Amino acid sequence: MGVSERKKREFERRELNILTTAIGLFQINHPSSVKMDDIAKQLEIGRGTIYLHFKSKDDLMARIQYEDYLRLRERLEIALKEPTGLEMARRAVRAYVEHCLGDKNMYLVAKQCGDSMNVNNVSEEMREKLFHERSNRLTVLEKIYKQARAENLINSKGAYPNVAVAWGMIRGAVEVLLDGHFLKEIKSEKSYIETLEHVLFFGLFSPNSNTKGEST
Repeated sequence: MGVSERKKREFERRELNILTTAIGLFQINHPSSVKMDDIAKQLEIGRGTIYLHFKSKDDLMARIQYEDYLRLRERLEIALKEPTGLEMARRAVRAYVEHCLGDKNMYLVAKQCGDSMNVNNVSEEMREKLFHERSNRLTVLEKIYKQARAENLINSKGAYPNVAVAWGMIRGAVEVLLDGHFLKEIKSEKSYIETLEHVLFFGLFSPNSNTKGEST
């Protein structure tokens, strides 16, 4: 191994250590209260060394959120292998829930990083990565919507209104669990997720209820 290759690997290893240490500290304290000095002290390196890897703490938080976005999209893409639009949608819902609840601490850290960071302090390269990854994720969801639409399984309100509403419902339902709402009332996480799927795909009210039909 040449000198340049060794230095590159050392650089990558140190960057991974910085990310891992930051995530660990963010799990203990909210990202907004953790300083770069805290990360440097934990790693026993100078603060300036961290800036060789990340322009700012916002840049570091953006990287954490970006990595979380990647993991989520990889899970969602598996849904595209399902044979029907309905199965694609079901698998996508489960993929998102598994992503959030499989490692609750990591999900919360990534979410808090996204909520806390000042995008103006994020490097242009990382901003572009976040933008493109969001676009890639929407592309996956749009494919699922179009397949369901082609099979006449969904209304004609349009891709983004439907995707946005469904995404908001699922995210909100997940955060009910994470925030501890109805902690005593919800006895089974599995049953709760099954209820989420039922409401999402079949509605809250039964066909025999006296609710009014969809307006035109």
